Amino acid sequence: MKAMPMRSFKTLILLTAAVRLLPAVTIEQYHPHDFTLSGQASGNPFDVEVRGEFSGPDGTRITVPGFYAGGNIWKIRFSPTKPGRWSMITVSPVAALNAHTETDIQCAGNSNPAIHGGLLVDPVNSHHFIYEDGSRYFLMGYEADWLWGADMKDPERKVMHHLIDQIAARGFNHLLVNVYAYDTSWSKGHQNQWDYGPTDVYAFGGTNDKPDHARLNTAFFDTYDVMMNALLEKGIVANLMIKVYNKMVNWPQPGSKDEERYFRYVTARYQAYPNITWDFSKEAYNERDKSLEKRLIDLVRANDGYHRLTTAHDNDLYDWDPKLNANLNFRTDQEHFYWKEMVLFDRQILPWPIVNSELYYERGVDDLPTYSVKQDWQDMIRGAYEVYLSGGYFVYYYCNTAWDVVKPDPEPPGMPRFQTLKENLAALPYWLMEPKPELAAGGPCLALPGEVYAYLVQPSRRPEGSPAPPPTASRPPRSSLGQAREIAVNLNALQGPATAQWINIWSGEKTESAIAGPGVYQLNRPSSFGAAPGLLIVRARH
Repeated sequence: MKAMPMRSFKTLILLTAAVRLLPAVTIEQYHPHDFTLSGQASGNPFDVEVRGEFSGPDGTRITVPGFYAGGNIWKIRFSPTKPGRWSMITVSPVAALNAHTETDIQCAGNSNPAIHGGLLVDPVNSHHFIYEDGSRYFLMGYEADWLWGADMKDPERKVMHHLIDQIAARGFNHLLVNVYAYDTSWSKGHQNQWDYGPTDVYAFGGTNDKPDHARLNTAFFDTYDVMMNALLEKGIVANLMIKVYNKMVNWPQPGSKDEERYFRYVTARYQAYPNITWDFSKEAYNERDKSLEKRLIDLVRANDGYHRLTTAHDNDLYDWDPKLNANLNFRTDQEHFYWKEMVLFDRQILPWPIVNSELYYERGVDDLPTYSVKQDWQDMIRGAYEVYLSGGYFVYYYCNTAWDVVKPDPEPPGMPRFQTLKENLAALPYWLMEPKPELAAGGPCLALPGEVYAYLVQPSRRPEGSPAPPPTASRPPRSSLGQAREIAVNLNALQGPATAQWINIWSGEKTESAIAGPGVYQLNRPSSFGAAPGLLIVRARH
């Protein structure tokens, strides 16, 4: 055997050392990465237990359950929460999946400015949210329940990506979306090219008519992953409604092992996405067995190594019951009538964030077969301001993108108005401001008294055709007080002069005027606003 030259031998040693110095796996902070395991197991592969136990900087430990991905492949999906070096060991009763190690997982810094880690409840201002990296989160939601189902058979998913781009461009950062639904009662079947119900790809094995609930359809969830990755890249939080009771899904038997398997699978597959909140079900009031609901929510939380926030859509009695609501982090309410009063009511029950998820239904620019209740965009944006200025958050619903009809174009007229809303309200120290209805007569008031106030001021409204009441002995003329005033505001907490900024919530037009100092004022919107309500922001001058 010919001896290797010394120089070549040293070079080989150096190259080998260089290879060993490179990290085995590099993952950006808050970005999901799949560790893949292969093997064979007897019985139902969806019942195989496997988990990854991760150790990271500062003694951080995260345990993540794995999930079956088809073809004798299991995956453990992990997103590191801190930069630095991590390691993993797998634990499973199946020998082929047990004791796999990754000793050199390097977490690099997050390079996407839209990603800020998981969503948390602000521990100091508990009616509000904050991101894991400390950034503030002004929730402005969009309901697109069927986003996952839009053009599922198009490899490019052009419709889905277009709607996501449109949502992100207008500043929406919270998406209400189902994990699965089948069809709607108000638009059965494929009524046009934008109608994506009933779905062609099922969440379970078999078909919706003859499902195999013992197995999940991994092809369906592979397609769902595409949506989740697209939302993550845009920094949009997916409020995943795990179940829906009234969209023709043939679900597993309540309380069954099949039902638990489905909840476990969704939890294992999606918990590593930082842009996620768990939602037990769309319109969770449909689950009459609240003990079952609690058990399933507890199951999700017990299997979630990241402790993502949890809610239950429109679930009054559960949300208000202290024996049940301890496993929820924020309230999601579908309130159509007393939205201002309900936000104020809920804030007194628990110190948690409150989201009005469905107040109005903005009619489509194109009148397509969809849910029959439809309102004008002017009502939608007015209601949204009333919710925000009462201390809550809001979710926008557009008829042509909410359920199985997904037609993003032409852009709905409400969307640019919501961008104006966010630009103005998110610029306030809203997390320090409280609803103060007692400081205004004529509209809601959100205030940090003495510093900043925000009001919604609407045109004076009187029953159509009714004249102004004439003065009487008991009600003399009030011309000196401004008979036509639209709002009265109590600014007695001011310590000096202030600036009043008026914003037309339809057009974005702005005007400014001065407030002399503390006092009670009667005010009207600028005449140029016409019929448009005005957002009034008063800021103390320092």
